[in-house]
Amino acid sequence: MEYIELEVRDVEGTQMPSEAFALIVREKTGERQMTIVIGMHEARTLVLLLNKIQTRRPGTHELFKSFMQHTGSHLHKVMIYHYDEGVFFAHLSVENDAGSIFELDSRTSDAIAIAMLMDAPIFIRADIFEKLAVISQKEEEKIENFQPDFDLQPEELELYIENKLHEMPLAELERLLQGAIDSEDFELASKIHDEINKRKT
Repeated sequence: MEYIELEVRDVEGTQMPSEAFALIVREKTGERQMTIVIGMHEARTLVLLLNKIQTRRPGTHELFKSFMQHTGSHLHKVMIYHYDEGVFFAHLSVENDAGSIFELDSRTSDAIAIAMLMDAPIFIRADIFEKLAVISQKEEEKIENFQPDFDLQPEELELYIENKLHEMPLAELERLLQGAIDSEDFELASKIHDEINKRKT
């Protein structure tokens, strides 16, 4: 069975119920990406990992990593091996100190979080990815699509952009900032920069 290696790109809000978030993963050697719907707590964990933010006390995933290290085990890889009616199935491929490899069934969001913590590769079955993947937008294209497709007065447009920026995760804002600078939209870049500074202070 053929597998494709993935990398985690972002966590975004969705138009689904407020507790649903979109985990964006992209093929490591291409431009296609796909979305995995996750819950609010899983989204928080992954946003912390993406931004390399240390929590005061270890969470469940940090505890699992510590246990693996103390028992001489190594996370070989994560495999997303099945998809059924919107649900992804994954397992952890673990190698113990004797060199034996065994598999642990896992929620996909947990498996990805642990892989990020332990710098392990993430793979998905090729036929699943081919079915769900789309071509990812470049940051310049996101800038072009940032304006609403309806007419607003200047003050309404200003509020619309502020609200859009406020909804975005910090990692997305930082990438959008670079896209705004590259496309020389310095007015938008200034707004993004202000929003980032608010988050960090």
